[in-house]
Amino acid sequence: MADTKNIPEPFATAYKEGRSFLLEHEALKVFENVGIVFPPNMLANNVDEAVTFAKEIGFPVVIKAMSPKILHKSDYHAVVIGIDSEVALENQFNDMKSRLKKHDLVGILVEKQVKKGTEILIGMNIDPTFGPVVAFGIGGILVEVISDVSFRLCPTTKQRALRLISDIKTQKMLNGFRGLPPVDREPLAEMIVKVSQIAVDLDKYIKEIDLNPVIANEDGIFGVDARIILKKLD
Repeated sequence: MADTKNIPEPFATAYKEGRSFLLEHEALKVFENVGIVFPPNMLANNVDEAVTFAKEIGFPVVIKAMSPKILHKSDYHAVVIGIDSEVALENQFNDMKSRLKKHDLVGILVEKQVKKGTEILIGMNIDPTFGPVVAFGIGGILVEVISDVSFRLCPTTKQRALRLISDIKTQKMLNGFRGLPPVDREPLAEMIVKVSQIAVDLDKYIKEIDLNPVIANEDGIFGVDARIILKKLD
């Protein structure tokens, strides 16, 4: 086992457990520490906790399975959206817990569902020549279809982030597309800067960052799904 004495949480826990990624509720802490906004969320250990929290934040909610054996949740039907009542939440929570009990669940994340908006990708990966680069493009299910992503070296500045946003070819999707409000580029650029700074500050540990989607709507800009892949320790 690697020496994790001087490694910050939650990375130390992940390395101790032999994981190659942070669980989503762990990744959220990393992003929220630098001011990246996510919907209200809580890791629930049982259905009563889930219902109590959902009543506090209001329906609809989303639930996600947190498991060290599940990286790509869609492969395991480990995300349920549009839960709009206590009864529905109880049923979906218990069903998820039962279906995935062999996957060592550490809990189920309950999250306020964000209103519809423009879906965006913000990420980071390691270029073999230049090192950490931050990525921006249209996200959600369209990311693989459109494949319109631009990159900048990390760390970046707000002005460079604004140029990065302007680099993508699908600009009209940011300017108010199919009835959606135009995306406010200033806070979006600030989010890009924060992701790029995380990549630099935690360079020893982070191999890849994936915020997809980030949803921009009339209420603001919110991270909705978060993933951090870890480097192997030297």
